[in-house]
Amino acid sequence: MGRDSGIGERARRQREIYPAVGVVFGALLLAGCAGRLHLAGHVQPVEESSLSFTSLGRTIQVDAYVPEGKGQRHPAAIVLHGSGGMHLIGGQSTQRYAEALANRGIATYVVHYFDGTGTFTADDALEAREYWRWVRIVHDAVGWARARPEVRPSRVGLFGISLGAYVAVGAAATDPRVARVVLMSGGLEPGTADSVRRFPSALLLHGTHDDVVPLAAEDTLARLLTRHRTLVTRHQYPGEGHSFADSAAVDAVERSARFLRDGTLEALREALQRTERLAVPHSAPRDTVRPRIP
Repeated sequence: MGRDSGIGERARRQREIYPAVGVVFGALLLAGCAGRLHLAGHVQPVEESSLSFTSLGRTIQVDAYVPEGKGQRHPAAIVLHGSGGMHLIGGQSTQRYAEALANRGIATYVVHYFDGTGTFTADDALEAREYWRWVRIVHDAVGWARARPEVRPSRVGLFGISLGAYVAVGAAATDPRVARVVLMSGGLEPGTADSVRRFPSALLLHGTHDDVVPLAAEDTLARLLTRHRTLVTRHQYPGEGHSFADSAAVDAVERSARFLRDGTLEALREALQRTERLAVPHSAPRDTVRPRIP
């Protein structure tokens, strides 16, 4: 998570991830919704593998989920986990998003970016110290993914969850190779605003009852992106907290996969319009921002 509206907003995270007992408790909570997501209609078979690359002189583990089919190139997503890391039960909740995206035709790579800093779980102090090192690891992950034979090099996006969404913002703002960004339960890291010179099209997903990263944090980010003339769409899930229930998680995957697949600007506009029409209750809060594209 980030600290953009004041560090105090994230003190509530402690019941999920601090101290050590909180880590286990939070992981167990996530485990309750960490099973495979059941998508409707045709689901592409997925090949799973364990890969790695080097960054900051360390080996970074990658969990790869790639749609089956030799010789095919796919849009790609680098998935960035939250502050609980990947070594507890809660890591399964990150992996299920990755697998589901691959089921929808996205070559997906869960990057264990904590490996580069020897991190297990992260608190505010550690985040402040290591944030830009994690961003550097994501930059290296983008280059690594673009060189993969199953990936379309021009179509590599980021899919960040919680702290991973904050890291994705820093990476996308400073790496023109990033084509798309999906930010789930995220916001803006302090000090990052000055680094934003350009930003790819972004999809922002958030629960209305998130008491870990409140909607105000996303509002701050959305305002910054619109000032930079970024094409942004937002969707809020009524009643959902920081972790989504299965129905909301499936919807988030469907929206994200369409967003990551559509290539041209016009196709992206159409995809965003379709996304907003898909089975969304008229009473659902939404704040979709579509600035003029130069």
